[in-house]
Amino acid sequence: MKTTLLAGAALLVLAAAPAWAQGPVSGLITDAQTGASLPGATVVLTDAPTLGATTDAAGRFRLPAVPAGPHTLHVRFVGYDAISQPLTGQPEAQQLAPLSLRVARNLTPEAVVTATRANERTATTYQNVSREQLQARNFGQDLPYLLDQTPSVVTTSDAGTGVGYTALRIRGTDGTRINVTLNGVPVNEAESHGVFFVDLPDLASSIQSIQVQRGAGPSTNGAGAFGASLNVETLGLRPKAYAEVNNSAGSFGTWKSTVAAGTGLLNGHFTVDARASRIQSEGYIDRGWSRLRSLYLAGTYSDEKTLLRALIITGYEQTYQAWYGLADSLLTKNRRYNEAGTDAGQHFPAYKNQTDNYQQDYYQFLISRQLSSKFNLSVTPFWTRGGGYYEEYKANQNFAMYGISGPVYQPRTGGGFDTLTTTDVIRRRWLKTDLYGATYALQGTFNQTFLKTFAVGGAVVGYRGQHYDELTWAQRGNNIPETGTPYYSEPNAHKLDVNSYARATVALGENLSAFGDVQFRHVSYELYAPDGSPNGGKSQQTINFNFFNPKAGLTYQVTPAVAAYASYALAQREPTRTDYTDTPANRRPTAEKLHNVELGLRRTTGAFQWSANYYLMLYRDQLVLSGHLDDVGNPIHTNVRDSYRTGIELQAAARLAKGLTFSPTATISRNKINNYTDYLTDYNTNIERGTTFKQTDISFSPALTFAYTLEYELLPGLRLATLAHYAGRQYLDNTSTNSRSIPAYYVQDVRVRYLWHPTALGFREIELAAVLNNVLGATYVNNGYTYGYLSGGQAQYYSYFYPQARQNFLASVNLRW
Repeated sequence: MKTTLLAGAALLVLAAAPAWAQGPVSGLITDAQTGASLPGATVVLTDAPTLGATTDAAGRFRLPAVPAGPHTLHVRFVGYDAISQPLTGQPEAQQLAPLSLRVARNLTPEAVVTATRANERTATTYQNVSREQLQARNFGQDLPYLLDQTPSVVTTSDAGTGVGYTALRIRGTDGTRINVTLNGVPVNEAESHGVFFVDLPDLASSIQSIQVQRGAGPSTNGAGAFGASLNVETLGLRPKAYAEVNNSAGSFGTWKSTVAAGTGLLNGHFTVDARASRIQSEGYIDRGWSRLRSLYLAGTYSDEKTLLRALIITGYEQTYQAWYGLADSLLTKNRRYNEAGTDAGQHFPAYKNQTDNYQQDYYQFLISRQLSSKFNLSVTPFWTRGGGYYEEYKANQNFAMYGISGPVYQPRTGGGFDTLTTTDVIRRRWLKTDLYGATYALQGTFNQTFLKTFAVGGAVVGYRGQHYDELTWAQRGNNIPETGTPYYSEPNAHKLDVNSYARATVALGENLSAFGDVQFRHVSYELYAPDGSPNGGKSQQTINFNFFNPKAGLTYQVTPAVAAYASYALAQREPTRTDYTDTPANRRPTAEKLHNVELGLRRTTGAFQWSANYYLMLYRDQLVLSGHLDDVGNPIHTNVRDSYRTGIELQAAARLAKGLTFSPTATISRNKINNYTDYLTDYNTNIERGTTFKQTDISFSPALTFAYTLEYELLPGLRLATLAHYAGRQYLDNTSTNSRSIPAYYVQDVRVRYLWHPTALGFREIELAAVLNNVLGATYVNNGYTYGYLSGGQAQYYSYFYPQARQNFLASVNLRW
């Protein structure tokens, strides 16, 4: 009842504007050299960056409710130097003198990243998350947890604390369907399509901004966006030298240490930025510890027309395995129990090195040239190298699996011998990857009556993946393979992904604009998979795909502050590696197709900003859970002919009073599969038996999610905030069975931040902050899995869950020079 009332309250606030307001402030933004107006410039009050305005087609802006008292007005526009000026809020309306921006003396990375981002003319659903917003939440938890206040987001954490293996779902779609780019470079692993944020520890400390695009979104590089995209931009050009030391500590032995520094502009052209981070946590789950390290290094040359940037990001993670989950029978008995490492039996301590070990290195070299006042060309060669293994203790393994000869004859007490054909082993399963290639984009910006922007771009991406296993120990046997000698290996997997896109925005009238976007993507994938031979053999095979993905939309400016939009997009996506390797050749999955419609209305200026969006995602041949798992517990998917997601997303950002802001979001959705058959294997006959559902819910897709942040500046620099998020029931499979589901949960956090600017002491800023997570002590889980089979004519199901920490805290001290 409590969560229902809170959900209703959030929705009511979304629908109601504050009745109180201070005096409006209006102005004009122009080019300092030509005097031309600058439409699309961003105007914000620095003490409330989410409540700003964007200049209209005539370069004008209006802040309808500026509270009384002193403020700082900040104006920025891509390709121009930002400016700030003091502003005093007054009860009566104010008309400011025109504010002029000068063309930047140095080409900035922000001018380049726009090639893969949506804007107010692309008629898509998106949200920009600024560096300041990320910093307010960065206590060491992984990136998904810093985005849980954005619409339709649900987060997961294997170890229960937000450190280690974490993930997010958007509109119910998991990380394998969320396209992630880093400065336009693909991040998704080429075979699994997944993104492992644990391999990028403390990336948030080096991010300038993130654009979260929901739905298919505009064309981008990498795997097809099948539900959302995360467009991540690393640090921009910082003209002044700086240094930072950030430390966080808290519950479950969590500790984050970050040191960052930058030279500022040297000789007006060169900058060097560096960061080193270390994060550790013991985890909420027993032995769910993490040891994470990362390094960021960027060197930049820029002038008016040229930008060269070399970037290296490296991340190393070692985590004790927490991905087994907890059997539902233990949820109320020992919810911190970890099954990993216990394969030797209950009479032995857990294997201490049941760990996951991986390192990922990103190398990027951005080359950008302003060809003229209208055109910019950028090319980014890149290489992403990864390598590592997970180690595990396995009991009672057959000799033949590991190339061990036998049997072994063991003396039996009382005489005679036992014939042994099994052994306990410690094995490592390796993966080494190379992702390499280049992205490119040619952008044009015009002041013509009809054509406004134009871009062509794409990428050529190659991939090589090595899969092999090795033993480090065997209890018994003859001719045991030496450590470092694989007992199993596959031919290298190769993948080629080539895509090209073209998009344009045009003005169809004074208030109406349109965009069109077309993409062609070719994928050639060579892998080792079942080949359909009578003996169930495998062979090296090549599979090709060609996808044509059109997108189009309209935007209508209802008023200077309110815009309506509508768009259609087609997205297509190839299956993952396990969809091939774990599925018989005669049931091989096919590519998925998504028809995505977005309809919305949004206000992006003033003291009360809001948006309302309706989405319809119609799938053809969507890959969903089939009910089966592979030999390491990963789910096996199957195509379903007809399924859909539809819903309404509501979002607002309101200044309720001086110093008091409220930012709620809510999503109400319906996620269904039509004519679905769920399969179970009969262990007595080895025959699959199916149960058909005329309509059922898609797994892991809550019908209601909401979140909010309520923040109050009690004293200058001292801010108190409460943050919350709610997720409705999520089913573990596609049968809509409550006993195999994640119950709805509501989690409340409380945060305090104090920003101090003791320039007399030599500091630019000192920040003290603390957050109490799950202050109400909710006992909840946010992820799980299930599997079942038939035995003796009865269905037997086993469900596993990932319990999350109850009350826990984190505190930080951040020093900035």
